Amino acid sequence: MNIHLLRHGVAAAIGQENNFRDEQRALTTEGIEKMRQAAQGLKRLQVGLDVIASSPLIRARQTAEIVAEALKFRQPLDEWDELVPEGAVEAVLRRLQDFRECKSVLLVGHQPSIGCIASYLVFGDARVSLPFKKGAVFCVQANDPPPWAGELLWMLPSRMLRQIAES
Repeated sequence: MNIHLLRHGVAAAIGQENNFRDEQRALTTEGIEKMRQAAQGLKRLQVGLDVIASSPLIRARQTAEIVAEALKFRQPLDEWDELVPEGAVEAVLRRLQDFRECKSVLLVGHQPSIGCIASYLVFGDARVSLPFKKGAVFCVQANDPPPWAGELLWMLPSRMLRQIAES
C-alpha cells in the first residue's frame, strides 16, 4: 500500500476570527490558493487514491477537500480523530488496518503527529517527528501490517508540487 501523508496548508494564526481556538483555524486565502496549485501537482503526478482521511480540524478538512476536488475523488472523505496534532501513531496504524486491501491512501494531518507517522513508517520509530512544511507530501510504500514498515518513495514540499503543476 502507498500511504501518502500530507500536512495541511497555510492556516490563520490563532486570533479573534477563530475565537482563539486552534481547532477552529481555517486555511488562509493564500493557503487555499497554494494548496489548490499543489493539488494540481499531485494530479499531474497521476496520484490515485482509494481513501482520503483527514483530521477533523477545519484546516486539515479544507486541505483534504481541495485535494479531492483536484483529483476528482468521488468517495466520501473520512474524518479520523487519530489524525489530530497530538494523535497517537499507534491509533493511526490500527485504523489503517481497516484499509489494508487498498492500494493507496492519503492521510491529512498536522505536525508533530504526521511527522511521527512518517518516521515510524520509514524508520520504525515514532519518537522523532520528521519535518513537514505546510502542504508537503510524503509517499511511503508500506509492507503488510504489522508493523507497516515501509520505504520512502518520494517527498515533495508544496512549492515543488506547485512547480510540477506549472510545468
